Parts: sequence; C-alpha cells; structure tokens
Amino acid sequence: MVTVWNVVQAQVERIPEAVAARAAQTYTYRDLATLVSDLGERIAAKVRPGSLVALDASNRVSGAVGILAAIAAGCAVLPLDRESPAARRARVLDDARPALLLRELAEAEFALEESGLPSPPRQPSLGEVAYILYTSGSTGQPKGVMVPHDALVDRLAGLAEVPGLAAEETVLALTALSFDISLAELLLPLTVGASFVAVPDETRADPFAFTELVAAAAPDVIQATPSFWRMLMASEWTGASGTRLWCGGEPLTPSLARQLVPRGRELWNLYGPTEATIWATAARIDSAERISLGEPLAGVGVRIDDNGELLLYGSGLAHGYLNREQLTAERFPQGDTPQGRRRLYRTGDRARLRPDGSLEFLGRLDSQIKLRGHRIELGEVEATLEEHPAVSQAAVLLQGADQPELAALVAFVVQRAEADIQSWLKDRLPSSHRPARIIALPALPRTTAGKVDRVALAACLAVGDQAVPPTAVPSRGDVHALVAEAWRQTLAADSADEDANFFDAGGNSLLLAVLQKRLSDGLGVRVPIREIFRNPTIAGLVDSILRTKGPS
Repeated sequence: MVTVWNVVQAQVERIPEAVAARAAQTYTYRDLATLVSDLGERIAAKVRPGSLVALDASNRVSGAVGILAAIAAGCAVLPLDRESPAARRARVLDDARPALLLRELAEAEFALEESGLPSPPRQPSLGEVAYILYTSGSTGQPKGVMVPHDALVDRLAGLAEVPGLAAEETVLALTALSFDISLAELLLPLTVGASFVAVPDETRADPFAFTELVAAAAPDVIQATPSFWRMLMASEWTGASGTRLWCGGEPLTPSLARQLVPRGRELWNLYGPTEATIWATAARIDSAERISLGEPLAGVGVRIDDNGELLLYGSGLAHGYLNREQLTAERFPQGDTPQGRRRLYRTGDRARLRPDGSLEFLGRLDSQIKLRGHRIELGEVEATLEEHPAVSQAAVLLQGADQPELAALVAFVVQRAEADIQSWLKDRLPSSHRPARIIALPALPRTTAGKVDRVALAACLAVGDQAVPPTAVPSRGDVHALVAEAWRQTLAADSADEDANFFDAGGNSLLLAVLQKRLSDGLGVRVPIREIFRNPTIAGLVDSILRTKGPS
C-alpha cells in the first residue's frame, strides 16, 4: 500500500536540499523529513499501527508534519477544528475515540497526550485509512468521513495534472486543517517537488496584510473559497498577474468570476465533497458567462440519475462514515456505470451535463448548504436548537442566498419560556453554524403533509424584515457617528446596538473587510482588522480608534 508519505519520501531522496516550506523559517525537504521521522517514531512508541491519532495544529508546517508523521507511523489522522466550541469538539472526540492527541506547542513541535477515551466495543480497522474529517450531520451529530490512502494519493496525482502543479512552484497554505482542501495546499506541493508558504491566521484575516504577503511570496497558486476571494475584492485587491487562482467550496458566481479573471494568470473553478477526496472536477474559467463545474479529474467518474442527482465514483471515494454503517450504505450504494457495477457516492447535489460534456451545478436536493465555505446541515443546527430546554421546535433557513456577502442563517423557534439562546449556542456550535437571528413564533407553519412549511417561513421572514422599526443611535461624537453608520451599512441593519458583537449581529469575514474599508476611508487612516476582532462592538471600536487616533 502506497501512502502520501511514501510519495513525499521519493522527493526527499531526489531533492533533499530544495525548499519544501516557508513559515517563520525555511524548511528543506531534508528538514521536513527529519521532523516527520522523529515525530513518527514518537507516535509509534505510543500506539499501535492502525490507531487513530487526533491532530490539534495550525495549517502551517505543523499541519504537514503532524499529518505525515501519523501516516508514517501507520496511523490514521483526525485533524481537529480549532474553532469549534468545546461541546462540539467533545462530540467529535467521543465518536472517534482517538488513541492519541498531537497538540501543537510551537512550529513543528508537539506534545503527545493520551486521549483518556476508552476504545469503543467495535473499533473499526483503520489500517487503510489516511485521515478522517468530520462534517456537519443532519441528525445533529457530526459524522466522520474515512478517506483511504489510495484515494488521497490518486487525487493528489490528479490535481498535479489538472489544474496542475509543477516542481519548484509555490502554493499558499491558508486553509484550516479541518477542511480537506488544506491537503491540496500542504501535501500536493510536497508530492511534486514544489513548496508551500504558510499564511499565519492573523494575516489570513487581514486583507491588507495578506496582499503584502502575496506580493512578497509571489506564489504560483492561491486556493480559496469564494467568500475569501470576496473579502479580497472588498479590500480592492488588484490581483497577482502571475498567479493561478483556484476557487471552490461554494458556487462561483458570475459577478465574482468577472472580478477574478483579470486578477490572475488563470482562474479555476473546483468542485468536490469531502467524501470524494478534496476536489472531483475542475473547470478553467475564461469568461463569467461560461461558469461550470468542468469535467472530472483523473480517476473520477460521474453519473446523473433520473432525479438529477450527481453521483461520483472511482478511485477517490471515501470508505464511508466512521461508526455509521447504515448511513454509509445509503450514501455509498452500488450502481451501474459505463465500467460496470461500481460503488457510488450520492452527492445530494443537482447537476446536468452540458452538450460540451461539462457539468453545471443546479443546487441541492436536501437541506445541506454551503455558507462562506462551510458545509452545514440545517438539521444539525435545528437539532442543537431543540436541545435547549426552552425550545420545543426549531426550523432554520438560509436568508439571502442570492447575495453571498449578506447570506446568513435565520432560526425560527417555538419557545416554552424566554431564554438567551444565542449565548447557549456559542458553547455548542461553531460560529459558521450559528444563526444570525432567532425569531420566536407561537407555532411553526406546516404543510398538508405535516412537514414544516419552509416557503411560509421565508414569507414570514420577508414580512418581518419590512416591519423592523429604525431606532436612534446614541451619539458620542464624529468618530462614534462614523463607526455606527459604517456598522449599519455593512450589516444592512436599520439600527446599531452599541454593545452588540459584530459577529453575533450577522458579521462575517467578508463583511469584516467591508467594514474595515468603510472605516479606513472615513477616518483617513487604516483601521487594522485585528482591532475590529479585538473590539467587535461599536463602543469598543470607538474607544480603540480614539486611543490610536485621538478625538477628531
């Protein structure tokens, strides 16, 4: 069985002194191999081959070293979501029951901690599994996708061909490890003799600092979600003419494509669920009028059933879901293909084949959504809401899907009593999964079949939006007035609560960049994004600005 570590080792032997990664310091292939081997030996001394190792690390060099070391030790690796609340993280760990936790102490330095969790009675064999990633689950319980070594190796080889990555090229590594596309940034370069440049979290969140890093690093490839690209557009990023831009994780809209095409050497639209290993299709976009999912990557087969659902098959499919035999059987059935009976994956996405053979995305068949790159099962949010002792029923909608920069989750609840539900959700759901608004109703509307009438809820939401009365904002001088007005405009709100948290009020990384630009333009000085992060209320932000700028 060939693993990605075997492929990287071949590059180590071929070009040991070539640059493999740049972060706070530069690492050669030999440096990286030494770190991986040392950590792999420490892991092997603690657990048996086939064990599951959880990884709590950044997307920088630590991420690559931790993943490769676990694989080198014959283990499967579970990258943890560092931004998940403690309760959700505990659910993941309780379901996966890793034998060991690798906790990042510093760049490429780890503490090895026994998880303290007993192995489940029927611990599955993970000898062929490279990694497990947890995605949102419709029942309220996140589910672990088990990706085997051959799927990872084959997919990386396919991506090296299309969209393409050559030896000595450079990729930016900016995606969190809890997203499988991070593997295209960390591991793909190492399999072809290229290198990656690690993007610190604070730089990723600041479009101006990110722009400076891109100018200095001159990468050949930048991969990001449409939401991240919109954040850059909002900061008036002028582009990088020599860079190939990879875009995926959400639908690429014509308006965004029109902005991106002239800002890079090539623009690629990529599509693929976690269950099909990183990306499954790719399309080079030359015109905003011709946006498609493109054609399958090497080793990927596609089929569209009678209901319009896109089915994938081939070497890149996951083994299934950890501890979810029934769900695995439902989502990975056997089916007919031009190559005979094959194992399929039902994506839940609607698509059609265009006359030229390319795929066109038509939306979802279920309640799963993509919001700013995050895969969210509305059922998970609803189930979590209904765990609250004051909530008897809940339904969640995506508002503003046609305006990605303003899109947000809205929850409707039937309450037994008054309660601060938002504060309760902070301990149980990632910020990406929390509703921007919670609306209490005496009962949820139902269809004649007894199901929640989501069309009626959407209509209720529209009426409710028109009925919100504007309220006055207290003035504390010109700076306060400017901040409050920028806040209202950015959130498209009729009022601005001085002590409301920007992110709880519907803000996100894209709107953060919009707010930063409005403030910087209005004040005539650059307001760092980190200051908005540290002071996410109007009152706090005004105080911060006055401390650094002084009263106007």
